[in-house]
Amino acid sequence: MTRYEDVVNWALRRGVFFPASEIYANAPAGFYDFGPYGATIRRKIIEAWRKELVKKTGMLEMYGAQIMPADVFKASGHLASFNDPVTQCAKCNILHRADKLLEDATGEHFAEAMNNEAFTQEIQKHKLSCPKCKGALGPVKRFNMMVKTEVGVSTKTETYLRPETCQSIFCDWSRLMKTMRIKLPQGVAQVGRSFRNEISPRQTLLRQVEFSQMEAEVFFDPTTINEIEGFDEIKDHPVQIMRVGSDKRESILARSLVDKDVVSGKLIASFLAHTQRFFESLGIPRDKMRFREVGRDERPFYSKETWDFEVETSLGWVELVANNNRADYDLKKHSEGSKQDLQYVYPDGKKIIPHVWEISIGLDRTFYAVLEHAYKEEEKNGEKRILLSIKPSLAPLTVAIFPLLSNKDELKNKAQEVYDILNCYDAFYDESGSIGKRYARMDEIGCPWAVTIDFDSLKNEDVTLRERDSGAQKRIKIKDLRQVIYELYTGQKQFAQL
Repeated sequence: MTRYEDVVNWALRRGVFFPASEIYANAPAGFYDFGPYGATIRRKIIEAWRKELVKKTGMLEMYGAQIMPADVFKASGHLASFNDPVTQCAKCNILHRADKLLEDATGEHFAEAMNNEAFTQEIQKHKLSCPKCKGALGPVKRFNMMVKTEVGVSTKTETYLRPETCQSIFCDWSRLMKTMRIKLPQGVAQVGRSFRNEISPRQTLLRQVEFSQMEAEVFFDPTTINEIEGFDEIKDHPVQIMRVGSDKRESILARSLVDKDVVSGKLIASFLAHTQRFFESLGIPRDKMRFREVGRDERPFYSKETWDFEVETSLGWVELVANNNRADYDLKKHSEGSKQDLQYVYPDGKKIIPHVWEISIGLDRTFYAVLEHAYKEEEKNGEKRILLSIKPSLAPLTVAIFPLLSNKDELKNKAQEVYDILNCYDAFYDESGSIGKRYARMDEIGCPWAVTIDFDSLKNEDVTLRERDSGAQKRIKIKDLRQVIYELYTGQKQFAQL
C-alpha cells in the first residue's frame, strides 16, 4: 500500500475521519465527518492558526453566513467565471475533470484556465478515454461549481452556498469599518465551511464538495504597501519559493523578496513569511514546503499576483494555501453590485478602494498533510509499531494515565489522584489491557506522554513517565509531574534533560 492509503486506513480504523452518512449506500462522495480524535486535532490546528497568524499580525476575526444571495456571486463573478473544464463520456455519460484526467495520464500539470479547445486537443493527442468504461470522451466544456439552494416559503429567494469564505468578509467590510475603527492595513479572518460542486471528488480530504477554510483578507493601501509595522521582526525569516519557469526551490529572506522585486512589497513578503512560519509550527519540515509562483494563465480571474503554498506528500505537491493579490477587484465589484460605498476614508478625507491580500488556507488539506508527515511505522523485535509523531500542541491527548494492574484498588486510586492532578491537560485514564497494548494505543493516536502507576509509586510517591517517540522512560515525583509536563509541552525542556 502507498503511504496515502496507510494514513487513510489508519484514520478509518481509529475513527479520525471517514465518509459522511456512510451507513447509507447512496451517500454522495466528497463529504467527510471527523471523529473525536480528528475533531480535536482540527480544533488545535485552528487554535495554532489564531495564535501564529491571526493574533501575531493584529487581525480581526469574524464569522459569516454560509448561504448568500445570488446577487453576491453575480457581483463577485463566480456565476460567470467559477468554472471547471469537463469532458463527458459518450458511452456512460459520466463527467470528468479534463485537467485531472490529463494530469493523471501524463504526470504533467495543466492549468484550469487553459481554453476548452486546447484541452480537447490534449485529450485527443494523448488518446484518452473514459477511465470507467473506456468510452470516447466528448469536447471539453465548462461546468459551474456553485452549489445552488433556495430560501423562503411563499417567496423563494435564489441563493447559493458560498464557494469561499472571503465573500462574507467583503460583504461585511462596510459594517466593520463603521464599528471597529479600522486603520489600514487591516486583516480580517474567519474559519468556516465552503462548498464547491466538484465533478470528481477524490483523495478523501484533498478534494471535497464541503470543506473548511481558514481565510484571511488583508485590506491595504497599495501606495503604502511598504509601510507595515512589525516587518523587522519577520524580515530575516527564510521563505521557500519557486518562481515561474523554474523547477527549483529557493530559500530567500523575506526582506530580499522585496529588495529583489520578487513580490510587490513588504506587506506581501511579511505575510508569506508569517504563513510559512505557521506551517512550521505544525511540524511540516521546511524542505517539504514551497510557495509556487503562479503564472498569468493559471491565476484566478480576480488575482494579479499569486503564490500557492504547497507541501510535498506521498501524492506529490499539494496546494494548501492560495495567496492572492486580489487588488481592488472585490470591493469594486460589490460596491457596483450593492450600490453601496465601500471606500475607506482617511482622517484627512482621502478616499480609496482598499486592495486585498488573501491568505486562503484549506483546513482539511492542512489536517491531512499534518497527519501524513506525522504518521510513522516502525518494526522492532519482529513487532510493528504505528505512531503519530505529531506536535504535542496538536495531539488529541496530551498525557495518558495507567495503573499497572486493573485489579488492584490501591493502584487505581493512586492513578485517579494523578489523573486529577493532570486533568488541566487533555488527560486520558485507561486501565484495560496490558501496559504494552495501552502504550501502543496511545502511540497510534499521537499521545506524547504516558504515566504508569506501579507499586513503587505507592511507597515513593513517584511514577514512570514514558515518551512516545523514543519509548524512553523516567521516574518522576508526583508533586513535580504537572510542572514537568508543562515544560515538555512548551519545549522548555527535552525528555532527555529530565
